[in-house]
Amino acid sequence: MSLLWLQDVYLSLTATPVSCFLLLLVALTLWRIKSIPVTSAVIPGPRGIPLLGNLLQLGKKPHVTLTNWRSRYGDVYQITMGSRAAVVLNGVQTIKQALVKQAGDFAGRPDFYSFKFIGNGNSMGFGDYGGRWKMHRKIAQNALATFSNKKSNPIDKAIATEADVLVSIFLRSSGQPVNPHNEIYLSVGSIICDICFGKKYKRDDSDFLTLVKLNDEFMAFAGAGNPVDIMPWTRFFTQRSFNGFLRILQLMDTFCKEKLEQHIATYNQGSIRDVTDCLIRAVHETAAEEKAAVGLTDEHILTTVQELIGAGFDTIASTLQWAVLYMVAHPDIQEMVYQEILQVVGKVRQPTLEDLPVLPFTEATILEVMRHSCIFPFALPHSTTRSTTLYGHRIPEKTLVFVNLWSVTRDNSYFQEPEAFNPRRFLDSSGQVDRSMVDNFLPYGAGRRKCPGEFLARMEIFMFFTRLIQTCNMSCAKGDNPIIDSKYGLTLKPLDFNAVFTPR
Repeated sequence: MSLLWLQDVYLSLTATPVSCFLLLLVALTLWRIKSIPVTSAVIPGPRGIPLLGNLLQLGKKPHVTLTNWRSRYGDVYQITMGSRAAVVLNGVQTIKQALVKQAGDFAGRPDFYSFKFIGNGNSMGFGDYGGRWKMHRKIAQNALATFSNKKSNPIDKAIATEADVLVSIFLRSSGQPVNPHNEIYLSVGSIICDICFGKKYKRDDSDFLTLVKLNDEFMAFAGAGNPVDIMPWTRFFTQRSFNGFLRILQLMDTFCKEKLEQHIATYNQGSIRDVTDCLIRAVHETAAEEKAAVGLTDEHILTTVQELIGAGFDTIASTLQWAVLYMVAHPDIQEMVYQEILQVVGKVRQPTLEDLPVLPFTEATILEVMRHSCIFPFALPHSTTRSTTLYGHRIPEKTLVFVNLWSVTRDNSYFQEPEAFNPRRFLDSSGQVDRSMVDNFLPYGAGRRKCPGEFLARMEIFMFFTRLIQTCNMSCAKGDNPIIDSKYGLTLKPLDFNAVFTPR
């Protein structure tokens, strides 16, 4: 979740003389009250100010600020979000210790007000940890595994077809600069709809465009954050904005419910068409008493479709945008990837996931794109499920926890010159992918909350990326200089850019 909403709410609260006076009055009152930290007093961290906490210190790129504070306060430190304390975890070893070795302690979600409305409160990704969550997660993973089974559901064929559509659209630009954002999003969205609803939508289909628009709006609102999650009293100032957030959720819920009703009416147990059918089957096959024992309902299970759309849409599309930008900025690396694909696959046959082990430099380049861009710098916020101790620091139950994945990607101990784009860092002396380096890199998270769709994401990114390189030369327009920088939000997206696509 983005931390920039704190700055936005500060500006909104001081927009009028009356609200500015109220803010000052509250701040002066709190200034006289000694703040009682949620976490143990021995946890170091920067001192904040009443009401706003560390708001004004975060800057426009909080992930960079929090990583810089690591050198001063250590791998485990505390910040204040409004009046609520939060623990920030930094570095791969600390994050693995918390999320893997002490997985149960850090697998919770905070009791944010906005989370109660996502998926009508039935969300798996935003839901708290417990028996219900465990069963929900297991059912979702089984549904994805069933559908991604190549023998019965060759989703790779759908990805290959859509990759060719994307290539043909880019090449139709006839060497003119184009912003790849929209077309990449439409292609990734097409795959998500195929996976979830068993239907390949045309790019101008009204239902499909509605889904794309709703997803974009949800990510924008989620990226801006909801101040009511940390400072409930801000509901009086942000009601209009929060109602806009609820409107997006309601529209997305209506869209997905319509698709679910169509699937339920035509469901045939002997012919599983998509992930939605897999989830309907799970509803039928999971014993009622088993669901009741943990409070899991059929609505919980079926809401998973909405989560898969959200999780598999923006992250994959953003990664592919970054991949194009890095190849435009580093034509020498683009050429090395092309030569490897040419030598192993050739110019005609489309690469498949089976080619991944024999394309080490290509895989290393994808890993470096994901490391350097780090599109999900904080993941979703965690919460402790019980009082625990981490490296001598006592952390009480229900403490808000931010997992700083940006600090992992910028750790000099593992990645020398981390700001340089260098795929070779992921290769060993024999030119193969160094798996120990990959183990120090957590693009899909770690522990109980690790991305359940990792396999599908890896397949999509690899197949789209290799097909683009195999068929298109990507360059910048004459006189342009690629700018490697991001727009901050729930995910980090590259600043708008143009690329020139010409046939190989």
